[in-house]
Amino acid sequence: MTKPILFVALLFVICQTLAKEAQKSMAPETEISLNGNWSFKYVPASETGSDSLFYTKDFDASDWSDIRVPGHWELQGFAEPSYGGGLKEGTGLYRKMFVISPEFRNKQIFIQFEGVLYGYDVFINGRYAGNWSSAFNPARFNITDFVDFTGENLLAVKVSTRVKGYKFDLHDCWSLSGIYRPVSIQITPDFYIDDYTIETTINTTHSKAQVKVNYSLRPIEKERFKNVSIRGILHTPHNRSLKTVVPVRSPNGMLSFEIKDPVLWTAETPSLYQLELFLTDGKNVVQHKTQNVGIRQVSIEHSVLKLNDSPLKLRGVNHHDLVPETGRTLTREQILRDLKSMQRANINFIRTSHYPPDRRMLDLCDSLGIYVVCEVPFGGGDIHLTDTAYQDILLMRAKATLLRDKNHPCVIIWSVGNENPLTPITEVVGRYVQQTDSSRPICYPQMGSYFKAHYSGFPDFLDIYTPHYCGDEWIREFAKITTKPVLLTEYSHARGLAFGDLEANWKELFRNRQFAGGAVWHFHDQGILRTASHPVDRSQPTYCVWKDSVNYYDSNGGYGTDGIVYSDRTPQVDYWEVRKVYSPVQIIEDQVPVIPGKQALKFSVYNQFDFLNLNVLRGRWSLYKNREIVQTGNITVDCTPHDTVFCDVFINLPDHPESDIWYLRFDFRDKSKNPVYEHTVELKARNADMVNHEIPGKLKKSPLGVNVENEASKIELNGFCYEFSKRSLSLSLSVKNDGVGLITGGAYARVGRGTEINDLRAKTKSELSSWDPHLIAASKVENRIETNAGDIYKLSGDAAYLRGDDYPGERLDGNISYSLTNDGILSVSYTLKPQNVTGVIMEVGVSFILSEQATDFMWVGKGPYPAYPGKEMLSDFGIHFLKKQDLYFRGNRSNVSIAVLCDPKGNGIAVIGNHSNIAVEVENDQIIVSHIGFLTGKNTKVPAADVSEIKGEFKIIALRAGFWPERISELVGYPDPEKQPFNPFYHSYEQRQ
Repeated sequence: MTKPILFVALLFVICQTLAKEAQKSMAPETEISLNGNWSFKYVPASETGSDSLFYTKDFDASDWSDIRVPGHWELQGFAEPSYGGGLKEGTGLYRKMFVISPEFRNKQIFIQFEGVLYGYDVFINGRYAGNWSSAFNPARFNITDFVDFTGENLLAVKVSTRVKGYKFDLHDCWSLSGIYRPVSIQITPDFYIDDYTIETTINTTHSKAQVKVNYSLRPIEKERFKNVSIRGILHTPHNRSLKTVVPVRSPNGMLSFEIKDPVLWTAETPSLYQLELFLTDGKNVVQHKTQNVGIRQVSIEHSVLKLNDSPLKLRGVNHHDLVPETGRTLTREQILRDLKSMQRANINFIRTSHYPPDRRMLDLCDSLGIYVVCEVPFGGGDIHLTDTAYQDILLMRAKATLLRDKNHPCVIIWSVGNENPLTPITEVVGRYVQQTDSSRPICYPQMGSYFKAHYSGFPDFLDIYTPHYCGDEWIREFAKITTKPVLLTEYSHARGLAFGDLEANWKELFRNRQFAGGAVWHFHDQGILRTASHPVDRSQPTYCVWKDSVNYYDSNGGYGTDGIVYSDRTPQVDYWEVRKVYSPVQIIEDQVPVIPGKQALKFSVYNQFDFLNLNVLRGRWSLYKNREIVQTGNITVDCTPHDTVFCDVFINLPDHPESDIWYLRFDFRDKSKNPVYEHTVELKARNADMVNHEIPGKLKKSPLGVNVENEASKIELNGFCYEFSKRSLSLSLSVKNDGVGLITGGAYARVGRGTEINDLRAKTKSELSSWDPHLIAASKVENRIETNAGDIYKLSGDAAYLRGDDYPGERLDGNISYSLTNDGILSVSYTLKPQNVTGVIMEVGVSFILSEQATDFMWVGKGPYPAYPGKEMLSDFGIHFLKKQDLYFRGNRSNVSIAVLCDPKGNGIAVIGNHSNIAVEVENDQIIVSHIGFLTGKNTKVPAADVSEIKGEFKIIALRAGFWPERISELVGYPDPEKQPFNPFYHSYEQRQ
């Protein structure tokens, strides 16, 4: 027994020595981290039975497991994760040994928990120290009387998922459990600054500001006030210092600083002062604290939200504290990564859904410059909001939220709950928040339907209306009658990739002064990293994002796939649209007419900054002829906030510019050369239709080798073989000599889109039924007409496209017409008309399936991202190139004049249209290319019965490796086998192999 005793004694000596060495360099206030491995036992119930005395020192926990703190027990293998209100009943028992040096005998010892899901009891050396049950608020316990300064101390924590009010901490997100934020010992002097509140006011007329610091001291002992003073130093951003000293006469007091020509804090100019507070006893500094200070003032005037007397537009997103590997346990680097990614997308505002975030996020928002609406946490638990027994719980949460976050300049609004009914006890909470901090407005975020039905009865003390998901028409109309500022704390839901109403909503939010902006739901997908029991089938749709064949980001069956970035923070298409819509610089024109020679092109530019002139951005323009830059220049836009100006760009075009594709690309960067905004303007020469006129006129003509049979007609032309089926009006196309397939199937009638995540979720709602499968072969062909005139072959027929056995009588009646001329141009036209149909339709057109070897997609039109009605700002006109494995491949491209789809050698087809919609997708590793005659927005589902006759026409030119028509390669380039697709995932929702 002697060896263990000697070992423990030696360990104690070592700990004591380390503590003394640390003390030499410690400030008057010390923090000791308790993060790391703790002993742990999970009990899948509320009663702990034989483990009920786990908090005593003589309890045998030798067979317990280790657990990482901070962390979740579900993500460390102790229980299964649950989502939303499905939180499982369970208890986590934690034990941790720690040492406090005897040097701190005359100090106050606290233990601080930054966040524990959901409620917990704390024991020190077997003695009860207290409890807390607000999962997203910190709690601090004074354990001075419980600490043993001569040996090891036992910290024991009992964490429960079933405490009173736990439902307030359940949201539309993963419901994880445990000590998930840091734990620390904090040591202060025996007489210390307990709290302080910073208040800044400004007088913009006289360029003055005042900084007040209200403080409170503990313990309250009048005899300690003798010779005690508070000294404050306020360091300006320009390294000047303002000083003041106040003798202590009572436990509460105030310091004040008067500032001339203050440097004001905004998200665009996040200038920070630094406050130092010194508690002195005679000549000795007892305590020293530092705090960043942003001088700014939030106000409301004539129903307009203002900062520093200027109208404010919040370009925002909602944000959860959640990462795939560790859940709600974040590192500073992960938080910074999110914030930097937001700023690169021109986001200036975060709504903390639905709780106060990790405190380091607010520190970073102060310094980076991001506005925050900080939320008093009760997102769920509506069932309790008419029960006065829960009043104190809600007030406790409000008090804790304000206590921690009140001194952050980035926090400009307090949000009280989330989408809860407004009840007497929630009104009390709002009044408390407003009275405690009159420097910030308050709001109650509400579902749009609830808001519309009840807002007229909301209490007068409410500062800001915050409805959710109301739409652009409602915004436009409500702006005429509102008597308060309006902030859409949730709008434009980004589930899957069906992000279709941002542009319309933001246009109305920006132009109506009473609307202060909004926050898109959501920044990131709410996925946690899981391992599947068997490999995923990449040919089938999925709700998830797969890192490899078995490891995936679980988003709870699609309920958490509502970010503009994926769970691992890879940007989605929606991220790039937010970046465009929220950009401070906006060029209105997409097309401008041009003529030969020197000319000035005039552009309308408006400024979405709130405080900065656009001349702080460095602009550059480049004139493109096809794929080459032929002229460049710099541009500076002198435009004040929220204003519009005209700018000229001077270019010189050759004679006959209609013979080429011309466009002007703008690029704006900030002073650090970070990209802010890109925009391309198509330059339209008079009567220009270059693709349809230039390419056909330069093609080689050859005799048609026509072999007409009963079932099919085979035609050989220019080294290609075309086979037309008379039974189904389908086409196959291949290279003659080596049999390389180009088109292997079609034409199909296309009704809708490939299965998307919103469709998977809506399958149980018959009224939202979309057509599945969405590619339909002709089942009956009549009125067939076939002609061969030597230099032209034609085939047409009327066909019925049946929806399926589950929908008897529902069909499309259509006509497909082919015309192949001796120059190798295959013209395709179609007419499709729904008959006796139900459900919804999103797209109608015709589709062809290409060979598996086809990998490259090059086109002239809008890109590189998919384009749909309502998403016009996302993509720019130009010449684009993607691989079929690319994450952004799938979807419609608009304004397309030519699209080339081919294998790496150059075997493929060119599709020529007239500002056409060309859609691409992948099934069974084959590209499906479609000409779309009827197209809706991503969030728009048109009743099929409302869709009338759809017509379309386009041309196909077969391409053979090494023998492309020169004009096509001049325009779009040539396949690049070395180009690698951007494909960070093995498989993901809305992407198939």
